[in-house]
Amino acid sequence: FGFSDHSPWMLKDGHGKKLAMDVTELEEYISDVRQLDSEYRRDGPDPFRVRLGLEMDWLPSRLDIAREVSAQHDWDYLIGSVHHIGFWSMPSRKTARDYRRFDPREICELYYHQVGTMIRSDFCDIIGHLDVIRKHGLDPDNDHMEWIEPLIPLIRNQGLTVEINTSGIDSQLGQVHPGREVIRALNDAGVPLCLCSDSHHPNQVGRHFNEALEYLRQAGVKELVRFEKRTPTGYSI
Repeated sequence: FGFSDHSPWMLKDGHGKKLAMDVTELEEYISDVRQLDSEYRRDGPDPFRVRLGLEMDWLPSRLDIAREVSAQHDWDYLIGSVHHIGFWSMPSRKTARDYRRFDPREICELYYHQVGTMIRSDFCDIIGHLDVIRKHGLDPDNDHMEWIEPLIPLIRNQGLTVEINTSGIDSQLGQVHPGREVIRALNDAGVPLCLCSDSHHPNQVGRHFNEALEYLRQAGVKELVRFEKRTPTGYSI
């Protein structure tokens, strides 16, 4: 079980809403997660651990802050996510209409350029919601392989894991991130995958995992990874 709250340097959304903890809350967050692990961890045939993570927003101008926070604490995993193109947050129910004023292909070019820059930066352990730009109706029928395929060798060479994110099932996309063809290509290239529910409420924890596991098996995936102290360990599915 892993916590990965949003990083303190995340931008506000286009409506001024703050989507992450304040920097003054970071130490308390870390302490709380470690306390939960101490309280609930168990060994034996049915082990349980609570892992400490952070979903780090990719903002090149704040990369020094990210590296400092990464080095200061004993994280189990760090998720790198692109949530913004410039000051524009990713398409959501509130902003999808604004995005439709632009050519979807040009938006995708900008988004995947940001993802590629993040991959090359040695920024994180896990790439979060790789094709999140599809989530709220932006080019949903395109599997985005033309942009993602050139990134796969970079992901593999950087030793990164790609998140299989089940939150997309609850959006109008109606499927996990990334899509099946992308999952097949990642798996065929030997890129490790991990399963995440991207929970923003307690009732979303572990959402759609059984459905996602079947989806992954159909795509030919036989193994996923979990993290401890930024080291992935494989397990069969």
